[in-house]
Amino acid sequence: MLTGNELVKVLERAPILSIEEVAFRSIQQKYADAPLSAIGSQFGGRYNPPQTFEALYLADSEQTSLLEVRTRVETAAGILDVQGSPRIMLSINYKLNAILALCDKSIQRNLGTNLQELTGNWRPLNAQCEIAPTQELGTVAYNLQRFEGLKVPSSRNDLAYNLIVFHDRLLSESFLRIYDNSGTIIAELP
Repeated sequence: MLTGNELVKVLERAPILSIEEVAFRSIQQKYADAPLSAIGSQFGGRYNPPQTFEALYLADSEQTSLLEVRTRVETAAGILDVQGSPRIMLSINYKLNAILALCDKSIQRNLGTNLQELTGNWRPLNAQCEIAPTQELGTVAYNLQRFEGLKVPSSRNDLAYNLIVFHDRLLSESFLRIYDNSGTIIAELP
């Protein structure tokens, strides 16, 4: 993947995508009072290094969400459930007006990256106190203040994608809103 100024130059010219759809998020029940909080991502994620900026990770489907948080694991025998703490599945209506679409092969080529690098294991680099290429990409995209987030390939579901939302970069007409017609969980951004 490109780095430094080369990465900045490509992202300054990258096309911007607007999306209005539904995303999903699986959270532990103990976090039900702050369902759109990204505070946990301060410990780092695939697209944000530890102790930098917060990023809200969402998935395109319930299945992808559960695979991403490893409450389900895909094996040769099929998808298996994993024992864990009680969880809540959230449906989130959203409109985002400035997304960098990293699922797009032409954007991947321009960035000098590929699916393997975007979905590969980034944790060993962080364990060695190094920043993963995806984290550098996320940091540059965040710092440019041009994007509200990233649309990225899922590392757990080959046909799926995730959204990484920079919630403090949302534009005035953008939003994320929990869908709950019972009124039990009410949350929206901004």
